[in-house]
Amino acid sequence: MSLNASSTNAERAAAAWGEAMPAWVRLLANACDADNQRVVADRLNKSSGYISRLINRCYAGSYDEAERQVRAAYGGENVECPLFGAIPLASCLRNRRRKGPARNQLHKQYAATCPTCSHNNDGGDA
Repeated sequence: MSLNASSTNAERAAAAWGEAMPAWVRLLANACDADNQRVVADRLNKSSGYISRLINRCYAGSYDEAERQVRAAYGGENVECPLFGAIPLASCLRNRRRKGPARNQLHKQYAATCPTCSHNNDGGDA
């Protein structure tokens, strides 16, 4: 299949990933087609070039962090928080990656619980 500049992100992702395309890449490509790569990049706090490299399967780094961010932003997934029960994956990511000193009791609870939580798979690449 020959792709040109007018092809959709979903088409480019399908061409680059083939049968091996993971669901999170499909979510990313569809989000880009619904808005645009700049809007999606801003939501993920990344560049549009980063988004393009993911879709076109030419990103040189690990795809694990990209998957976490896409699933958190667009997957609508919940995780079972040991503190509060079911919470959105996006909240889980945001709270466990909070920097600086705890500003309130809730931040202290997260700081004490998140490092040992089974959902914390950051492994230093956050």
